[in-house]
Amino acid sequence: ISWADFTSQPSRPHGEVEDAFTKASYRHSYNYARNGNAVTVTDATVDITMVTPQCWVVTGQATNDLLQHEQGHFDITALAAREFYNTLLNVTALSVRELQTKISAAHTKYQQKIDRASIRYDHQTNHSQNTQVQQQWNQQIAIEKQKPDGSIDNLPQ
Repeated sequence: ISWADFTSQPSRPHGEVEDAFTKASYRHSYNYARNGNAVTVTDATVDITMVTPQCWVVTGQATNDLLQHEQGHFDITALAAREFYNTLLNVTALSVRELQTKISAAHTKYQQKIDRASIRYDHQTNHSQNTQVQQQWNQQIAIEKQKPDGSIDNLPQ
């Protein structure tokens, strides 16, 4: 990500305690086929994007350290999206409706993991102000990104 993805504003929105906010999301699509008595996903796509209209930074606070913190939020979403993708490729069901229900439940599960990890990340790093803990998060996120089976569950608890 870059600061170009953010809208600069003169002050924090009412009630906010951080100097920047990142909103990332992921969308998915898939194809399926009947395989004997089962319906299986044959291929899938998961796209991760910045929701730029909801991303902001306080004017004068756009530092490299803060951008790295915001990158962490994006990467947390990306880790969960990759896990969701791998789950998606292994979903089987007895009907199309059941397949869709399982996929929807998996999407909800991973979104909840993102939400919990992001809250924990901000709390533990004090929105990037605790540089020692921020560095620990940066290292663990980098490790998980490099592993093909890297998991949001392996981020600091």
